[in-house]
Amino acid sequence: MNDIPGLLRKGADACVGKAKSHRVADDVADRLVSMDATELGTRALTNMIETLYENGWQPMDLVHVVRRQHTVAVSNLAAAVLLHQADLTDADSRAPQGWVDQLSSICEQFPRISARVEATPDFLTAYLAASGKSDYIAASDQWLDVLTLLGQWQTLPRWPQLGAKPSQWPRARPTVVGVPGADAPNTKMLSKIRGLLAKADATDFEEEAETLTAKAQELMTRYSIDTMLLSQGNIDIDGRRVHVDGPHAPAKAQLLHVVGTANRVKAIWDPEFAVATLVGSPVDVQQTELLFTSLLVQATRALGHSPEAKKRKKAGSAAFGKAFLYAYAVRVGDRLSDAEAHTLEEVQRESDDLLPILAAQTVAVEAEFDRLFPTAKPMRGPRLDAEGWDSGHAAADQADLSR
Repeated sequence: MNDIPGLLRKGADACVGKAKSHRVADDVADRLVSMDATELGTRALTNMIETLYENGWQPMDLVHVVRRQHTVAVSNLAAAVLLHQADLTDADSRAPQGWVDQLSSICEQFPRISARVEATPDFLTAYLAASGKSDYIAASDQWLDVLTLLGQWQTLPRWPQLGAKPSQWPRARPTVVGVPGADAPNTKMLSKIRGLLAKADATDFEEEAETLTAKAQELMTRYSIDTMLLSQGNIDIDGRRVHVDGPHAPAKAQLLHVVGTANRVKAIWDPEFAVATLVGSPVDVQQTELLFTSLLVQATRALGHSPEAKKRKKAGSAAFGKAFLYAYAVRVGDRLSDAEAHTLEEVQRESDDLLPILAAQTVAVEAEFDRLFPTAKPMRGPRLDAEGWDSGHAAADQADLSR
């Protein structure tokens, strides 16, 4: 029994990193099966998750880094053990709402394991039983997945802390008591914006998508400004991570950056983990993510319909696609910024309070960004395919976002 922690460390090192060795990992997995070590394996996984949470990571972050590099089986195990750990800590009733939303997102993305495993007698034993397999090979394969998870997660660095960590959670999440119906405008407006963007994503007619996106952006800007004015100078700054999938993740991150800039949100890109962090007011951050998601769908569709893209093959196609998305991002960013300035000018004529509040919010966003990322540096753009750039620029011109 005393050998099990050492075997877990040895196997984790053999599954991920420079010391990777399939032979060593297989040997460790076989030994763990024979030692009936599932209870300690479960504890090692949940302890690892708790440590990472205290080091700034959040549930969807841990799913994202695993899914980028490992098999579906390892990703499913990661999702299942994260939900199991959430049950152990009663996260559904204690964690901030954003954290609970991430757990719900894991359930949506992994429907087969969303019915959380009953950990009797321990999680790993129950998880294997739930798969319908109980033979030696299945048990050995599961141990390889466990060791891979431990190996991947143990390499993760400390990250900037966004919000309260689990050790700071209350025993029960406090209920916010306010003016009756105060949350209704928020819910109604966001539902309306989501509806417009969903229609823009679904339509095959460019003119209809342009109209819907423009209307959604107008509602976003107006609602953000109304929220600022109603706050009467009470500035709240939020941080949120956005996980960007390939291909062309850096180019997609550039699109997120320009959408954020137009909406008074600062973004920083972590190329190692393909994660962007947004810093801004809660409303602006949420709406930036909504608009980015919609524009990414539209940009991907425009790239797929591009005649020039269809002529390219293999490496040429990849170079074209990257340049296309970068150009699309830059051009859309310019147009969004122009539209935002126009809307702000209109609202300023209606209220003399807007400029001082905007200035105070900008200072607060910059201060929080500098606190979270004191060593942040600008990145140089890559060399890009000229034809792809021109095509992306033209596609962005067709996405009419003017008022």
